[in-house]
Amino acid sequence: MSSPSQAIPAQASITMRAAIVKRIEARLSGQLTDTALAAWAFERFYAEELGSETYEAGAEVAIADVLDALMFADDPGFQLVEEELRALIAQLGTL
Repeated sequence: MSSPSQAIPAQASITMRAAIVKRIEARLSGQLTDTALAAWAFERFYAEELGSETYEAGAEVAIADVLDALMFADDPGFQLVEEELRALIAQLGTL
């Protein structure tokens, strides 16, 4: 049994492909802005870097690649059109 002074590490949250697809679909349907999607992707990407989240087992590379693309989607130079967003969904589904 641990003493009160010993912190028990919290289990990291898991970023799942389905959660990312759901966010992209919300963006495609107009329920989410590019800015909101980019901010969410940025938070997930760096949460994993900091160890507070992990990526779905077996999909780590695909998730990191998709989040990397999404986190800059609010910048006009990196904005993703519908076709590109759908390609990201397909990328997550083909592991």
